[in-house]
Amino acid sequence: MQIQTDSPTYAIPSGDHVVTMRNRKRMDITSVKSIDRFDHEEFLVRTSQGVLQINGEELRIVHLDVDKGLLTLEGTVSLMQYDEDDAGSRGFLHKLFG
Repeated sequence: MQIQTDSPTYAIPSGDHVVTMRNRKRMDITSVKSIDRFDHEEFLVRTSQGVLQINGEELRIVHLDVDKGLLTLEGTVSLMQYDEDDAGSRGFLHKLFG
């Protein structure tokens, strides 16, 4: 990541996956491919680095730019966890019986 010295703005190389969280209340995520599932307590976000599971309370989408792969969420975040990229696409029975 390259930091510009004349302003508080970060230059993020295209394609890099970056997660920024502010006070567990707001998240900015780059390199988002799709949102597999979401509600007020859980988001499953497919990124260039795998499936990101976000759990919390009162979660909501503030901004989504599908073309640029940018997602901003607000709410109280209690968990962030990555799974392998293909694990999120497996069905329920496959997860039970492998």
